[in-house]
Amino acid sequence: MSEQTENPKTIAVFAREYYETSITKEPVELNLEDYPELEGMSKEESIDYVEFNASKMKPTNDEFGYDSLEEQLNDMDIRRDKITNETQEIYAVAKMF
Repeated sequence: MSEQTENPKTIAVFAREYYETSITKEPVELNLEDYPELEGMSKEESIDYVEFNASKMKPTNDEFGYDSLEEQLNDMDIRRDKITNETQEIYAVAKMF
């Protein structure tokens, strides 16, 4: 006996979208004299240090209770947002999950 397959009366069709979002926050200005850990560094060295150590650095403004420069930066207003690499795919399946 061969197994009979039933022809479906319906299939599920749906769209899935993919995209990348980037958000740029308002910058803060660091007075390098307020950060002794940056003393003696060139501008490029200071930039590298801040990019990798913001979570360990003090905020520029203590009045809002931030624990670190990174926390302060994450709380800044959005300056610009951008969506890129938008794609869409259409799928059809026998049964919706």
